Amino acid sequence: MNSISILPEFCTGCQSCEVACSLSHEGSCCPCLSRIQVKKWGEIALYFPIVCQHCEDAPCITICPTKARTRDSETGAAVTDEKWCVGCKSCLYACPYSAPVIHPKTGKTMTCDLCGGKPVCVEACTVGALAYTSVGEHALERKKALGRQIIQFLKLGQ
Repeated sequence: MNSISILPEFCTGCQSCEVACSLSHEGSCCPCLSRIQVKKWGEIALYFPIVCQHCEDAPCITICPTKARTRDSETGAAVTDEKWCVGCKSCLYACPYSAPVIHPKTGKTMTCDLCGGKPVCVEACTVGALAYTSVGEHALERKKALGRQIIQFLKLGQ
């Protein structure tokens, strides 16, 4: 299985990943419609891309009361079936990465679907803050470290 690796130290906050994602999925260049979100902490000019890490034992899938959250059999992505999602936000609260996003028009959950194995956000990132990599031992350690970084970052912003 592959996933999107995040190297936040390279992120410049340009939002190219957000624009590419929203354009690809929604046909609109609007960061609020993106499945990847660049969180900003302006006081120290820190930018941090947040995207679903498609956890092996995904709490968002386990907690979903309507079973709208499932695993894509081809890519392994934890995805939302919009016809079953009721917008309860359980997956938002269960996600350790704060990755699910609520669609501003439908009120339903959006998360990264890995674009069928060719993530447009990775292609749009010209500074190397995003990479599409195989989940091996090194990648799992990097993912755990990323989780710790995200938690620290989110605490800073409160």
